Amino acid sequence: MNESALPERCQLIVADLSALMREAHVLKARLAEDAERAHKEQTRLLLAMLDVLDSFERVFANIEPREATADRQARIWVGNFRTVRRVLDNHLRDLGVVRIEAPEGKVVPGLHTVTETREQLDLDDEVILEEVQRGYLWRNRVLRKSTVIAVKN
Repeated sequence: MNESALPERCQLIVADLSALMREAHVLKARLAEDAERAHKEQTRLLLAMLDVLDSFERVFANIEPREATADRQARIWVGNFRTVRRVLDNHLRDLGVVRIEAPEGKVVPGLHTVTETREQLDLDDEVILEEVQRGYLWRNRVLRKSTVIAVKN
């Protein structure tokens, strides 16, 4: 190779490197977009699973007062539904979804949404009286806040 071809060859290498760096930048941006899209889809699916879990809870709340007087077959079905709910609970837990707990039974900003307040002079403000809808964390981030009724004097 002669010496006059060397600068031209360096320019080609620099051009190739520049093109590779631009392509890497585009691919990095695409990867970030894909990761964000995947996270949103996972969140949507987990929230849908929580809706199913909420439905089970409503069914069991309606069945519980009548379960003792139900016939044998109905009790078997209820037991089967409880098993399905446990399977769903286990899958959610395996995916990193855990129930939000209220330390000291009080509202925690960012974890609880207070939808109603009640006066109760024998309790401190912000004490949770009732959990209307359970809240959940996913990998230590809020997936769905708990909806609660709390004391406000």
